[in-house]
Amino acid sequence: MKPLLTIICTFVLIQCALSQARQDVLCYIEKYKGVALEEMMRCKIPASITLAQGLHESSYGKSKLSCEANNHFGIKCKSDWDGKKFIQNDDAPNECFRVYEHAEDSYADHSDFLITRSRYAVLFQLPITDYKAWAHGLKDAGYATNPKYAEILIKTIQDYDLTEFDKLGLAMIEQHEKLMDPNNTEARQPLLASTEQPVKNTVTTAPLSTTKKERAEKQTANAKVFAPAASAANQKEYSVNGCKVIKAQGGVDPLTVAFNYQMQYAQVLAFNDLNDGEHFKDGENIFLQSKKARGAEANYVAQPGESMHDISQKTGVKLKDLYQKNLMVLNDQPVAGESIALQEKRSAAPRTMAYSEFLKSLAANTAKPSSTETTTTNNNLIKKSDVQQGTQQYTVGPSDTLYSIAKRFNTSVQQICALNNLQSPDLQPGQTLVIGK
Repeated sequence: MKPLLTIICTFVLIQCALSQARQDVLCYIEKYKGVALEEMMRCKIPASITLAQGLHESSYGKSKLSCEANNHFGIKCKSDWDGKKFIQNDDAPNECFRVYEHAEDSYADHSDFLITRSRYAVLFQLPITDYKAWAHGLKDAGYATNPKYAEILIKTIQDYDLTEFDKLGLAMIEQHEKLMDPNNTEARQPLLASTEQPVKNTVTTAPLSTTKKERAEKQTANAKVFAPAASAANQKEYSVNGCKVIKAQGGVDPLTVAFNYQMQYAQVLAFNDLNDGEHFKDGENIFLQSKKARGAEANYVAQPGESMHDISQKTGVKLKDLYQKNLMVLNDQPVAGESIALQEKRSAAPRTMAYSEFLKSLAANTAKPSSTETTTTNNNLIKKSDVQQGTQQYTVGPSDTLYSIAKRFNTSVQQICALNNLQSPDLQPGQTLVIGK
């Protein structure tokens, strides 16, 4: 009996460890996907490859090198490195590794490392969406000594659907190239309403920078060409909760905001609690700075049809802080008329509804639509017919992760996040998720 109990306990512990590891991987992807997309735009390296390498080389951000030196790719000092150094045993004792001020600098240096070493030149002749060829190319070029390095990257990309970021990155590159085309005057007009006239394309795009200083100088040069000063005539900046804000006109996407205001794409997403691929709603506040943890007022009364994301965008309080202050389960939505705390933590949660019920309430309070009409909730398009006829739902269990749920229902993590407007991969037991029909 004891051997059997030992086996069962061991199995349970292993499953718990694997579940936690998957959750850690998803958190890493969530944290660095925006940086990988930016590097894909800048250097034409597949975002899936960058993320897979970062995950593997840094042990999803848990390695000593990534924690203490912000080095996520195991890049060694070499003779041209004049920055801080980190010494640890690797292929040989006491090897020298580069130290970065921020993890994002490590990502940029990884891209520069690949584009400035001649042995990796063959990679840039490969299709940007052929992650398998890139994985084998990196191994053949000597990036790693592990004979299974290519297989490791490929499996990571497939297990976590990282090719979705390649598709998004390719769309971003194509849109950016249209904006950069001096002959395409219509595309080059800022998509935020503006009176700015087309200007001659003098943006510095090559050669690519190899140092942090050069990257900063290039960004400054580009900013002078596309500074949004003229657009401010129609896109006036104003303040919400002490934060710089503009108003969205039409379904503008975060990439356009990032381009027009010389911001990082990941920043625009983070400042506005958005996921990749989501657009701003017409008339919505667009935050150009990080929202605050506390609001200017003590409370806010939820209006009919308002989600927590809507309230966050109205009040300038970070979405995660709103949930924490109001003791609400992540992704649940407030009942109309409930008071939402903006400053101090409540002693009890307000009345709420699951996200699926919130969608149904929106449909019920809207005039009967045509069969093709859709409703926008937190920038996710949900067919009203689907909401009315009922959607497949799942209640999160104690050991569930987004990855395990996606596998169970033959869907993707990205699809579940989009359908439920999840801003974080963290799940809570008892939380209701909309999976699909």
